[in-house]
Amino acid sequence: MANVSTTKKDSKSAHDAIELLLNVLPKSETGIHDIAYSVGLICRETSVPVEQATALVAAWSERLRMALPDFRERYPRYKKPSLYRYQVQYAVTSAYKRTQDKPASRKFTSLTKKAAPAASFWDRPETGPESPDKPKDKPADKKVRPGKIIAT
Repeated sequence: MANVSTTKKDSKSAHDAIELLLNVLPKSETGIHDIAYSVGLICRETSVPVEQATALVAAWSERLRMALPDFRERYPRYKKPSLYRYQVQYAVTSAYKRTQDKPASRKFTSLTKKAAPAASFWDRPETGPESPDKPKDKPADKKVRPGKIIAT
């Protein structure tokens, strides 16, 4: 759930991050979805109402569609504007529904080619091989099928 006591620094970072994301020209349909989903996650984490976030991303997606004369060739999956609008809105609402997801600084960096602004809402950065997100390597136990004879 979103943190109600979002700091001014986080609000400024969220604004900067959203601005950077919405100024990226997506390379594919997946890029459009990733941008919309990331903006939705950031908005959710900074307590922006879902309606406002959806309107923001919908306006961006329409500007993108109208600005590119080759939009249909560049993004063939979105030949129908109604499907395009639905997919973009779905990405934002999905971000609000999936409360376990956090905005990913790595995804942000891969989309914008810039470092993510410092904020508390980003996922935990990996600190190397001992990262708490990664399971520790355990030696694999040999699986033995029943009835198989093992030579000792």
